[in-house]
Order: sequence, then C-alpha cells, then structure tokens
Amino acid sequence: MGEEATNIVVGKIVDLLFSSAKREIDYVRNCTKNADILKNEAQKLKDMSDRIQQRINAAKENGEALLAGVQNWMDKADIEISKVEEFLEEEANAKKTCFNLRPCVNLSSLHHYSKMSINKTLFLLQHQEDGQTYESCVSIPTPTPRFVDLYQTKNLDDIDTHKLVLREIIEAIKDESIKMVGIYGSGGVGKTTLAKEVAAEVKNLFAEIVFITVSQTVDVKEIQKNVEKAAKRIIINKEKVLIILDDIWKKLVLSDVGIPCGNNHMNCKILLTSRSRNVCEGMNVDRNICVNILTKKEAWVLFKRIVETSTEETPYALLAFFFPHNAPWQFIKQLESGLGACKHDATRQLRVLV
Repeated sequence: MGEEATNIVVGKIVDLLFSSAKREIDYVRNCTKNADILKNEAQKLKDMSDRIQQRINAAKENGEALLAGVQNWMDKADIEISKVEEFLEEEANAKKTCFNLRPCVNLSSLHHYSKMSINKTLFLLQHQEDGQTYESCVSIPTPTPRFVDLYQTKNLDDIDTHKLVLREIIEAIKDESIKMVGIYGSGGVGKTTLAKEVAAEVKNLFAEIVFITVSQTVDVKEIQKNVEKAAKRIIINKEKVLIILDDIWKKLVLSDVGIPCGNNHMNCKILLTSRSRNVCEGMNVDRNICVNILTKKEAWVLFKRIVETSTEETPYALLAFFFPHNAPWQFIKQLESGLGACKHDATRQLRVLV
C-alpha cells in the first residue's frame, strides 16, 4: 500500500520534471520560430499604428478632439516596436554566436531569447487588442452645427440682387402649399449665405432648422444621422421642421436619406441649393428660384462692408477688380475667412498678388 502510494508520487514528480524539461528544451529548439512570430506581430502592430495615425491626422484636420488614451496608445506602440526591433537584432547576433564555433556554450542565450520572444509577443497581442477601438474611432466628432450657430448676418442694404431673391425665398417658405423650394445659380453667387439669411428670418416659424452640406460626394449615412432627430419631431411630434440641403450636385432621393416628405408629412419643409437648375427640377421642387451674380457696384458695397472700411485706398479695393466679375461673392467669402484668421497676413498676401 505504502509502496504503491510512493510509486504514484514518484510518477507524478517524474512527469512534472519531464514536462518542465521538455518546456525548457522547446524554448531552445523553437528560438527561431518564436522570434519570427514576434517579428510578425510587431509588423501587425506597426500597420495598425499607421492606420490609426491616418485617422488621427484626419480628425485633427477636421478640428475634432481626440479620444482620451489614443495618443498614449500610439506612444506605447512606438516604444514597444522600437524595443522589439532592438531585441530581434540582439537575438539574431546571439544565434550566430551559438551556431558558429561553440554550439552548446550559448544554449542558455537561446533559451533566454526564445522565452523573451514569447513574453514580448503576448504583450504586443494585448496592445493590438487594446487598439482595436481606435481603428474605428479616434476622436469626438464635431457636432453638426445648426443655423443659429452658423448664421452671420450680412447687411443686404443697397444689394438689391440678393434682397429681392431673399424676399422671394421667404415668401415661398411661408406658403403652406409649397413644400420644397430650390435655389440655383453658378458657384460663388451667394446661395449658401442666402439660405442662412432665410433660416434666420423664419426660425420662429419652425421647431427646428437643420442644415446639411451634401456636396459632390454624397454621404448617405451622415445625412441620415443628421436628420434623425428632426425626422422624429416631424413624424412623432408633428412639429414643423425646415431642412436645408446645401450644395446638391445630383438628384437626391429624400426618402433614401431618411427625410420625411410628401403628402403624409406636410409639416416638413425642404430648402435646397444647387448650381444646376436641372438638379432642382429633377427633385420636383415646387418653386425654383435663380440667384443671379451681384452687379459690380453691389459686389463693391458688400466688399467694403466685410473688410470694415469705407476708404477705397486699400490693397483689398485694388484687388477686387482683378478678379473675374462673375465670381465676386466667391472672393468675398475667401477674404472674410482670411480676415478672421489673420487680417494683417491677408493684407501682406494681397499686396503680393497685386
């Protein structure tokens, strides 16, 4: 009985010793294999880091705030990749020494580097797992601004071209029989600014006003996200909502992007802007309104109003007439944004252009 128990204990000890010895031998035998696995995982982490860096760059360009932790993750990834590269170089040199003239002297080195390769691989795998969140999102998206935030008043006194169109658009918006209004005109004539003026004038008539820039590349998911809240107010609460679709380049099926429209949703009013009259007609607008270019005199009045000066002895004044007469508004918008950023630098650059 006692001898049998002893045999069992001895057997277990032998098994443990054998397993331990085999594990240690495997470290030496699989040194190259473990190093290759580590190298592959380091490359995967580097590729992931590059992809996330691209997202970070795009987020910064859009003025978005980075998620907490993403930069720390990037820093750790760079550090670990550098450490692994140094380690693999050391490991390669150790193998050369071991398999050169002294095949057994440095077996302990092979054991060490093999075991370290496994440990470092596990760390890289964990870091990759931690970074999966950042592969899909690295920033807090900037909220889509409503017109209350975007609106900047433009004094339209003495600018009859826009005053007349503005009045016509507002009358169409107020008309209960009209559900969709189109504004069309060549690029830079002021369609977007007129749409903002309209929003400011009629904001008390609607529970919400939504502004969406459509542009040439239509992002259906983004439009759906931006109109989701407004759609609920239209369908569930039966509230009046004005949706402004700016810069449409081709026909857009409103139902496909989640905009309630038609006879079942008479409380939804649509205002769209486009360079093409055909696009507006293709979307079956109830009223199509053309925005003509400003006259030279009107462009000059608005030009001086924006640069906040009444004098004509200025580089801006001289430069205004170097621009094509059919795109004064385009230049005025560019100038205004430049002034907001750095007026003095803009002056210097304009002098150079003149």
